[in-house]
Amino acid sequence: MTDFFRLFSIHSLVAMSMAAQVSSLVNRYDQFTTGSNTHETVLNSTNVNAAEFGKLFSYYVDGSVYAQPLYVSALNMPGHGVHNVLYVATMNDKVYAFDADRSGPPLWMRDFTDEMAGVTPVPITDITNDNDLNLVGNVGIESTPVIERFPGDSGAGAIYLVARTKEHGSYVQRVHKLGLTDGKNLAPPVVVEASVKGSAADAVDGMVRFDPRAGNQRPPLVLVNGTLVISWASHEDLRPYHGWIITYDAASLRQTGVFCVTPDTADGGIWQSGRGPAVDTSGGIYFETGNGGWDGKRNFGESVLKLKTGAGGLKVEDFYTPHNYDSLNERDADLGSTGPLLIPGTHLLICGNKEGAVFILDCDKLGGSTATDSGAVQTLALNGGRIMAGPAFWDGSSGPVLFLWSETDFPKAFRWTGHSLESAPFAKGTVASHGSPGGVLSVSSDGKKAGSGVLWATVSYGRSADHGNAPGVLHAFDAETLKELWNSEKRPERDRLGTLVKFVPPLVIGGKVFVPSYDNYVQVYGLLTSGGAGH
Repeated sequence: MTDFFRLFSIHSLVAMSMAAQVSSLVNRYDQFTTGSNTHETVLNSTNVNAAEFGKLFSYYVDGSVYAQPLYVSALNMPGHGVHNVLYVATMNDKVYAFDADRSGPPLWMRDFTDEMAGVTPVPITDITNDNDLNLVGNVGIESTPVIERFPGDSGAGAIYLVARTKEHGSYVQRVHKLGLTDGKNLAPPVVVEASVKGSAADAVDGMVRFDPRAGNQRPPLVLVNGTLVISWASHEDLRPYHGWIITYDAASLRQTGVFCVTPDTADGGIWQSGRGPAVDTSGGIYFETGNGGWDGKRNFGESVLKLKTGAGGLKVEDFYTPHNYDSLNERDADLGSTGPLLIPGTHLLICGNKEGAVFILDCDKLGGSTATDSGAVQTLALNGGRIMAGPAFWDGSSGPVLFLWSETDFPKAFRWTGHSLESAPFAKGTVASHGSPGGVLSVSSDGKKAGSGVLWATVSYGRSADHGNAPGVLHAFDAETLKELWNSEKRPERDRLGTLVKFVPPLVIGGKVFVPSYDNYVQVYGLLTSGGAGH
């Protein structure tokens, strides 16, 4: 397994005592999408309170931030020295590298637009004719990039991303590979183009082609054994569309594989509420697909897929499809609303859906499709509305726990027995979500140390964010009891988050909590006595 999937510690490179820290190189910290950083030694359930903890400063960026920021510790930046670096991508097609420990201008910024030359981000109204639906404003870099650290002592590496632009009336999506230290190209950018044989209604001459205008690149990117994996859904289910997975050689950006979820039917988008695929230790890649046609051979709407990369491109190794996939399609009850989570140290996969249920699958035998859904190891109905951004997993002081906060429910914690979830939560919070997207979760802790675990969540404030924008609030809970410790509305004049960006989990690392807002800011929270407020 390649090193750039893992949280890892890097010893301080400078005499100013930059402590050994971890990096967050991929969405939700790791290849399993656990949403858990177990190397947080500063913040805990005692010091996260309104007196000691709050907003330190904000980074201004051009554009809303729909991608989770990423973090590289102790990076040697030529001309700037050694820094912990925060990488932020915006819907106005800009990427920033900031010093993660203090406010100020970026260390570097890269702009993929050129208004004078007719290159701009894509206005969402060009696609949906509406600016008050799931996306508001422009569509530029929407998904979370992924970072690769190169071996050796140089500290160098690359950040991979997909930028979308409108160029003289045409729509273009490009894959970029940029240097971590300066934002310059490490390989020529590649325009996303793909086609497969198919008999779908929109096929032309027997070929279904990727549509750069309609393809919504929301799921985060991942790297698997030297291969960059990217996936797409649709905007607002506007037909015709298909789900796509396309792979590229990470070194050269040469396209290596193309998979269309529904080449002979329709739909099958991969959106996963902004969650990335899970990747197992043997390189198996797991996706959940949404509404779409299914035949179990070439078309895999409403399914959990296991794919592998190889010399022949992408191959479906296994799948799970519920027996009532037709009914799910009719009711727009996507199976693929949460994205998968792999329980570390096991072969078990946790998924969720818009019906408000979680189900556990065996990665070694996903189960196909049966009349009784016997392929599922466990199904647990939460009855709390749709599960959108999905769970977080923490192997904590009293054993492994799965956290969930559904759309119209309270945050809940379920014990993991080693092969299933206990049917009743052992802890339940008192803060209710009143609509989409529910709680978007992260966990921080100092390993299994008692009192160190904090469950962090962003949630809409005052109304649902299902369509259009809504205010957001950041919450912190004791991960052992779900007692609320703090929220950003306790002292709003100091700590208010601003307009929520759906599906973006808090990034908790190095004693700070980084939370994007729609308002062209990334808010930074931490201990108020830490001296991080702009020195």
